[in-house]
Amino acid sequence: MKYLISIAFLFLTINVKSQNQSKDQIVGDWKVTNVIVKSTDKNKIDLANSFKNSIFSFKPNDYFSFTSAEKSKLIMMVVEQLKNKKWLFEEKSQTIRIGSAKDSYSIMFILPKIENNKASFEIGETEINLELIKI
Repeated sequence: MKYLISIAFLFLTINVKSQNQSKDQIVGDWKVTNVIVKSTDKNKIDLANSFKNSIFSFKPNDYFSFTSAEKSKLIMMVVEQLKNKKWLFEEKSQTIRIGSAKDSYSIMFILPKIENNKASFEIGETEINLELIKI
């Protein structure tokens, strides 16, 4: 019985380790291909639709940029808020934080899941999930 538990624990540990993201996987340009909204709130739906075809750029020097083909007032506010910001990746929480040292990188939180140049970004506190491809 102890042998089976040890083997099960080993497989769980390997599985959890394989799901961890690294900063190197995140660096690059990511284009949104699909948006999934888990909310019925009109403002969140409008915000989610504004992310369509946008590009998240994570530079190796920790600079971040966000561009959008959409020109709605809402997304332009997001673009402005994210202008000239940096990003960091917290290994422990597996979270991308966008902002500056001054604001404790608190403008946007992203929980990424990356595999084979495809990603899913869960945008913190918005009920919005983005599907992206690395370009």
